[in-house]
Amino acid sequence: MADDGSGLSAVESLLGDRYTREARLAPAFLSLFPILLVLMLSFQGLQSLIPALLSLLCVFGVVRWISHIARGIGDKKEIKLFRKWGGKPTTTMLRFASRRTDANGMHLGDQVVHLLKEAPPAQSIEHLITSHKGPHFPKASDDKVASEIHDKKRRADQLDCLYEPVVAWMRENSRDSVLVVEEEISYGFQRNFFALKLFAFICVVASLLVEAIAAHLRGQLAWPIITHIDSSIAAAILSALVAYLIFLVFFVTENSVKVQGFIYARALLDSFYGAASPTQPAAKTGNGKSS
Repeated sequence: MADDGSGLSAVESLLGDRYTREARLAPAFLSLFPILLVLMLSFQGLQSLIPALLSLLCVFGVVRWISHIARGIGDKKEIKLFRKWGGKPTTTMLRFASRRTDANGMHLGDQVVHLLKEAPPAQSIEHLITSHKGPHFPKASDDKVASEIHDKKRRADQLDCLYEPVVAWMRENSRDSVLVVEEEISYGFQRNFFALKLFAFICVVASLLVEAIAAHLRGQLAWPIITHIDSSIAAAILSALVAYLIFLVFFVTENSVKVQGFIYARALLDSFYGAASPTQPAAKTGNGKSS
């Protein structure tokens, strides 16, 4: 007979594996959740387990599921934005630092132009990548061929493909740079929130209408959840919703995503400028999507 201790250890080892939990168990649990919920509601003895089931739902999928949805929407939006801007911010930053393009006719805004002018010399970064046996830096002739493509979308895609091996190598070798990681996270947040802006707008407008009607009716019993609303609380909630709506309209914009993308690109280049040792790229302050 198998040893119970070894069996328990094997289960703990399996559940302790992140890939098993997040890539296998989470989808399986989400798939079975409706059946489990119906079973618990159907059998009175199981109803006390509903809070535990909801807790498991949060642990085994909902947060990760929502994050995947947000990332998927953000990725689709990002492709359109990069083509509109003429390429990824990292591509544009490297081309600008290599003097293969300039700010004339870019139409990216004063903030982005200022960030481009702060880019470190690409020659130093190219030398560092070469000394660490990284991918070959794109040649000026290849850049010229790609930049002469008339179709804007094809030109942006071609330039990104040309510089992506270098950018990917830089991202992989800047994982220890706190500044790069922080700017990457900030860019990811801006991009995904902008991609979800319409959904967020619908949610806040619907919430405003519900809250305003509920406050006007003083929370009549006809409402399934609200039984009473204090006027001061209602005013505070309505004020918070209006402030959120203003923030959403005026601060969650394409320009905010673009500026943060170029801030991340500059941080990535800066982390490789003036390397302190021959074996490892130096970080400006101390970690590294493809923007």
